[in-house]
Amino acid sequence: MKLAIALAAFVFTAGTAQAATTLTFDGDVCAASSSGVGAFTVCNNFTAINQAYGDGGGVDVSYAYETGDSKSMQFWADAYSSMERVAFGGIDPKITLSGAVTLHGFDLGSWPNTSRSSQVTVIDLATMSTVLSTGVFTVLGSAPTHFDINRSSSVGFQISFGPEGYNVGIDNVSFTAGVVPEPATGALLLAGGALVAAAVRRRR
Repeated sequence: MKLAIALAAFVFTAGTAQAATTLTFDGDVCAASSSGVGAFTVCNNFTAINQAYGDGGGVDVSYAYETGDSKSMQFWADAYSSMERVAFGGIDPKITLSGAVTLHGFDLGSWPNTSRSSQVTVIDLATMSTVLSTGVFTVLGSAPTHFDINRSSSVGFQISFGPEGYNVGIDNVSFTAGVVPEPATGALLLAGGALVAAAVRRRR
């Protein structure tokens, strides 16, 4: 009986994910310094996103205005394909999620609610493999463009977009700290637990 309870607890724990975190850039999530380092402050247009925003559960989130620039991504209040409170950057802004994490997805929008060209790349930092590479596409001004990723990494992900990263912004970056088991993995755990429980019953 104790073994069966322990197996059930293991399967439940292995298949239970933490609650997802979504970076919506709501509230006082900015910083006074252009690097985004320091105390959290109120966000105004062009204010730097705080480098500590989104950190937790073993995941470190960082924001880069563009390659080779020490600045953080910046905040804008509205009109990115009807989205409010977004993060934008320069030529190729990047958001990096460092740590064991499952990236669910994110939205892109263009300012001021005007269609623009951009491209998106998502890299799995564990293998340095490309998870998503869109090539050049049109970010519609009428509604946000959503990207479903739903991939896990033991090291993290890097999201980059551009070369129109100034008038194209990102919002609703959704992720879960830790590697979420695939449905097939959960099924295998359940099946294995059932087989062990059956073997215990036979021995009795």
